[in-house]
Amino acid sequence: MYKVSTYISTIIILSLIGVYVCYIYNFSLDFPFQDDVSLLDFVNTTLIRPWNWSVFLHELFRVDNDHSIALPRLITWLDYIINGKVNFQHLIMITVVNLLFILYLLYRLFQKQQLPMVYFIPVVLIWLQPQYHEVSNWAITGLQHSLINIFLLSSLILISEKKPFALAWSILFAFLACYTYGNGFILFLTIGYLYLIQKNWKNVLIVAFGLLVFFAVYLQIYQMGQTTKFHWNISHILFSFLAFIGASATEFPKISLILSGFLGLGVVSIFVYYSWSYWKRNSQNTLQATYLSILAFILITSGLIALVRSAESYTIYSRYQLYAALSVIILYLFLLSRASAKKQALVFFIALAFSISFSGLSYFNHTISQQYKKMSFLADRINWYYNQSLLSVSSGYLSNAREIYQKAEKNQIYTMTMPWVNPIESDTGKAIKTASLNLHAKEYKDIMKQKHKTWVNHYYWLEFQEFPLDNDFKKQWYIIIRLKNQSRYTYVLPIQFGLNGKKNFILWENYRAKYGSIKFNHESIQDGTYEMYLWSMNSHQTTPKKELYKLEQELTINSQIQTLELK
Repeated sequence: MYKVSTYISTIIILSLIGVYVCYIYNFSLDFPFQDDVSLLDFVNTTLIRPWNWSVFLHELFRVDNDHSIALPRLITWLDYIINGKVNFQHLIMITVVNLLFILYLLYRLFQKQQLPMVYFIPVVLIWLQPQYHEVSNWAITGLQHSLINIFLLSSLILISEKKPFALAWSILFAFLACYTYGNGFILFLTIGYLYLIQKNWKNVLIVAFGLLVFFAVYLQIYQMGQTTKFHWNISHILFSFLAFIGASATEFPKISLILSGFLGLGVVSIFVYYSWSYWKRNSQNTLQATYLSILAFILITSGLIALVRSAESYTIYSRYQLYAALSVIILYLFLLSRASAKKQALVFFIALAFSISFSGLSYFNHTISQQYKKMSFLADRINWYYNQSLLSVSSGYLSNAREIYQKAEKNQIYTMTMPWVNPIESDTGKAIKTASLNLHAKEYKDIMKQKHKTWVNHYYWLEFQEFPLDNDFKKQWYIIIRLKNQSRYTYVLPIQFGLNGKKNFILWENYRAKYGSIKFNHESIQDGTYEMYLWSMNSHQTTPKKELYKLEQELTINSQIQTLELK
């Protein structure tokens, strides 16, 4: 019976892994999204002739927006050397491999508890889901956060297993973490915490010395970044801190934010109580010490993020929800290690119920945004080909990044453009069907603040309440706008549909709602009056599917008075 259970559990786990890998691959695309441009900039800058090691090392370790991202830069550079071009989908899939390796490291910890394989299923369900899609499907953040967690778990496992030179290896991993992402130095604190609760004072001092050496070196190149804010609003910081830790609860409707706060408070309370208990009892349980150390890393990281990112409002970022998922996993494994044999089954069934619900809701809630993100990237590769323009980002970002993209294309480091047959031009001479889509324009202005400047991000959403055509999930609908009498200025924008209710989805109705919107960063579009078309494109093909409809409304953009009008 035990062997059968192990066999079935293994099949379930491998199936969950396969689904997750296919999911990420399907929704990923070779496209440099936002901060990814810094990776292109690194390759652009270092590929000079003759080769200059001084320039290479300076750019490799350069601090950019609070972070020295030497390892992500190095991986990108190696991808270019091996493949002849930078491919951001490759970097995303490297992240997926890293996430699977983290799962293996968690399994290493789980194995020490000598529990049936079925008890590991909740770990897989909680870890392999798209809530933290800003890690799993974004090249630069994926490399940063996945590598940090590999260094974290590897260091603690080496120490807990008392491997030869474990302290030396853990300090090396901590240095590597520091040159991967801004919270890397917390790994020094985590290792120090582990030795502290074990009352190993000698190793605490060695780790502290290593941290001082790092800061002495790092401060020589450090510059405070643009997003760092130290405005003291205790309520924002405290609630964001707890919500970061318990962010897995945000997948549950209605009371998600309150529930995330309580879950975060629960994790903090358990950590504080058992840390003190471990210290007082002089416990020698290295596994529980490892779990507490991982929680220490998560808590310090969440506190730092809340301090510098939540000064003005409550914030929960998708990329940091990876740590929320990890906190729930570690809490589950820790409680299993503390529970008696009879209570372990209860802990398992509670965790299984939570993990199934959480994973299902995560896929349900985030798949529509992942599809929209990929559609935006496909549209922008077309927009770049036609107009050297990107509409998925603000005009301010585009003005800063355009030169980097152009240089990368000139040096054949990366190719943004893609072949595309304009369906409007291909249907020349044929009658194009018409459709009525009642659009309403809403104007938005976001005040963007950075260290050295403040500016307004100005854009519009064109909203509709009833889509006139079939909007099945497989159909990817876009708006094409073409400047009247000048086909050269043609832009493609994805339609973002609302998410249908869970009841409708369960009853096999459409996953998408009939209402939706189109975002217009109008400052990146040429002035003039545009004809508008609805177009459906298959995500895996660049040829039109002959689903083209001309809309009755027209669009006018005027940059002088910064307006967008529908007629």
